[in-house]
Amino acid sequence: MIRAGHIGRSFGRTRALDDVSFSVAKGEIVALMGANGAGKSTLFDIISTVDPEFQGEASVAGISVRENPSGVRKCIGYVPGRFSLYPDLTVGENLEFFATAYGCSPDAIEAISPQLWRGLKPFINLRAGNLSGGMKQKLAICCAMVHNPFVLLLDEPTVGVDPVSRHDVWEELAALRSKGVAILISTHYLDEAIVADKILFLHQGRVLLFDSPADMLSAYPHRLYALECPIGQLQQVKAELSACKEVRGFYLRGGNMHIAADGEFAPGTIAGHTLRETKPTIEDVFIDKLSFQSQTL
Repeated sequence: MIRAGHIGRSFGRTRALDDVSFSVAKGEIVALMGANGAGKSTLFDIISTVDPEFQGEASVAGISVRENPSGVRKCIGYVPGRFSLYPDLTVGENLEFFATAYGCSPDAIEAISPQLWRGLKPFINLRAGNLSGGMKQKLAICCAMVHNPFVLLLDEPTVGVDPVSRHDVWEELAALRSKGVAILISTHYLDEAIVADKILFLHQGRVLLFDSPADMLSAYPHRLYALECPIGQLQQVKAELSACKEVRGFYLRGGNMHIAADGEFAPGTIAGHTLRETKPTIEDVFIDKLSFQSQTL
């Protein structure tokens, strides 16, 4: 449903996106991740037809973003990073406004997005500006879905949202996926990303990873160890690990030092503490790519 080929975008001397290619299939959720400034919002602006000044090709449901932006807009629902509804209008009035713009009925939202609308309906006469952060995001998604689009674009919809609202949003996304909606969602939360079908990880405007969480984990190239690391022994632990030629890298994760190693790494103890082999998480995969491989981009 979404296809992007060799997308590039520059702002003066800053290269915001560089040779970005990916796809989102029907009934698939792709989680877009990366640090602030990685190019996530720029990518959303391009796919949603807000920014036509890009290189490469992008299409939605087979419609060219560059050649037929009005056709693309009929196929997508877009929730930008900033709250973009009308704070002085009520919940019901916002929904009616967007439904009218698309030539459809606001009543359709009850069937299209029942999970989110169920929580919003009691506040139908409340001004949108008076809603909590979580309720605002639920309303924004409902307004984006009122015309029953094929594709949903969500730019960090759960930032600053309470856990219950985050759960409601993801339950609704799962239901929309089962109906065949293609969803591209940016998030900073790993617990959200790992339930997506694929993760698209951008770093400095380029694709660092694009795969399913399971395949990312299975492709992790090192043996990973965890070592209890009291803060008072941090320098000693670092010194001993730095002296091990098999160690690929190490970094703190909570109260443990995670150690990526290759070859015959079996020191027994480090700074008097026993190592234990552990399974990598998506965070370990990202750190490995960022710390040890991103310099090759």
